[in-house]
Amino acid sequence: MTAALVLIPGLNNTRGVFDQVIGELPPHVTGIAVDNPAIASVDCIAQALLPGLPERFWLAGFSFGGYVAMALLATAPERVQGIAMICTSPAGENPAAAAKRQAGLDAVAQGRYFEMIDAQAANAFHPDSLANEALMQARRQMVRDYGPEKFSAHVRATMARPDRTALLDGSRPTLVVSASHDQAFTPAVMAYANAIPGARQVLIQGAGHLVPMEKPTELAQALSEWIEAS
Repeated sequence: MTAALVLIPGLNNTRGVFDQVIGELPPHVTGIAVDNPAIASVDCIAQALLPGLPERFWLAGFSFGGYVAMALLATAPERVQGIAMICTSPAGENPAAAAKRQAGLDAVAQGRYFEMIDAQAANAFHPDSLANEALMQARRQMVRDYGPEKFSAHVRATMARPDRTALLDGSRPTLVVSASHDQAFTPAVMAYANAIPGARQVLIQGAGHLVPMEKPTELAQALSEWIEAS
């Protein structure tokens, strides 16, 4: 039986962040990547996405996409067969991050969005990936396609998101994927997976935060093995 796997991208990402991941999935797993609309609420984004999704689906959220995935789970739990959290967390906003979020919004207001995102490349990738010009160019194009309007809306949605940790209660198959060199969601931060009954945990080596672009084969394998084992 074919499994439908819905993939939700992160901040500064279009659905194209999953292109290579989808290409590496086995034939019995159909990857369905979506774009998050420019809405400043994860719950409203979830409501906007739901009508276009299969009746039942496996769900994977990457970074900001994890916040949207948790909103989808809260809104339509009967439709979610299993949930994968990729370099993300079910927790609410950390007050200590508020100043950095606001600085990002200020940069957009000042017309410095693309400059800001270019400067963040060293924090987004594994050091070895920075020399991969094709990968860097793919990210630059994706950021241009995504744009400052979505960034501002999604930062506001991030700041307003609720804590939904209690929803990851082991009542459905759960996968938590972390990356060895992720500076945004370090393996220590991802240790929340230890409290989820029956959760499957995967640490992908040699990747920074943008693991779907850096290690698509490994991520596709983790997702397909999780679905197959459930």
